[in-house]
Amino acid sequence: MTEATPTPPAGPRIYFFSGKGGVGKTTLAAATAVWLARRGQRVLVASTDPAHNLSDVFDREVGHQGAWIEPRLFALEVDATARWAEATGQAGPEDGAARPAGRLQRKLAEAVQALGEAPGVDEMISLDLLLQAAASPEHDAVVFDTAPTGHTLRLMQLPHMLEGWFGALLSLRGHLSRLGRVFRRLLPRAREGEPAPPDLGAEMASARARVGALGALLADAARTSFILVSIPEALSVLESQRTITGLAAQGIPVSRVLANQVQPESEACVHCRARRAIHLRELEHLRQVAGAVPVAVIEAKPRVVRGPDELWSLGQELWGPAG
Repeated sequence: MTEATPTPPAGPRIYFFSGKGGVGKTTLAAATAVWLARRGQRVLVASTDPAHNLSDVFDREVGHQGAWIEPRLFALEVDATARWAEATGQAGPEDGAARPAGRLQRKLAEAVQALGEAPGVDEMISLDLLLQAAASPEHDAVVFDTAPTGHTLRLMQLPHMLEGWFGALLSLRGHLSRLGRVFRRLLPRAREGEPAPPDLGAEMASARARVGALGALLADAARTSFILVSIPEALSVLESQRTITGLAAQGIPVSRVLANQVQPESEACVHCRARRAIHLRELEHLRQVAGAVPVAVIEAKPRVVRGPDELWSLGQELWGPAG
């Protein structure tokens, strides 16, 4: 019997901005977020790149706790270490939480804390945020400024990988239930009146359903826009080609390619004319790589774009004053 395709959760439209480091995806993601917000949508813009730049682009501190940029625009710089600590109860003694008393419990807590530094945790934390955002009634649009391409491709692979992983674990449900009872005996006992621990098998079945629905959401062009940012230079174009191929293998369509930082015309500058010739040649290569995906050209600006008003102007250049 073939399993039914998971139904994507109802919720906001999701925008992913991805590309090679240094191509300007943070600025373009922020410009899109301001453009959406000033057109009446409730917007969350989140940076999942460990090298955050949202604070610089918005010209104000954003941070892990986030900040309101405008009445309909909330920005967040995801700190994977902090989110892991909060999720696992490792946030520190200042939060008032009781620390494990026994030696074994302390060792388990230390092991959980160490896992927060392991490779792949950034992607898992980003996936957790994506799961929350995908079904959030608080936003009409969520804009993700992602880490460089390799991290983003791993993030896109996680739902499919985890769905299979949960399926394999569920086939061992009986063994896992016994294992869960063993771990509960090792961990601190619940105080009187505290709810009983959840059923491990039911929790995994629920997680598998949510992750499967998220995978369907990522492949749904009606709800998710994957926007690839590139610059018209050979290495960036080649990475864009690999990204498009990698996403297609996962059933995730690229909705638009943004060719950023294109050298403007300049009759007076010999260097500028030579550079523009290179850019036009690579821009043609990028269009060939993109195929049927539309390519928009954004010329290099004479100064750094910073602050909501300048981002609004750039957003209109990207998406048009009337949408």
